Amino acid sequence: MLKDLVVAPIHFEVFDEYEMSAERICGRDLANQPCYCEFHYVQTQLRSDDDEVIYEVPVYAESLTSWRLLDERWLICKTTVGSFDAAQAHTTLFLSNTKPR
Repeated sequence: MLKDLVVAPIHFEVFDEYEMSAERICGRDLANQPCYCEFHYVQTQLRSDDDEVIYEVPVYAESLTSWRLLDERWLICKTTVGSFDAAQAHTTLFLSNTKPR
């Protein structure tokens, strides 16, 4: 099982971006070392349907979730949505020797 290969976090820090739709969550282990990272970002655009009502719509989104493995590598899952109108999402899963930023 995958859960047996990752270092489990015991506490989390949540950072919200107040100027845009973005959030970062960092999990730390018993030694207070980072072992989990999660990031979400949504870019929006203002649109109008009748030149009177202006509303915000998502035009790009990115999320990244990563776990530190027992061998100190990081398992990273990154998803991007380049077109909400066409529902185009792309997800990649990869290993890294360094924690994502």
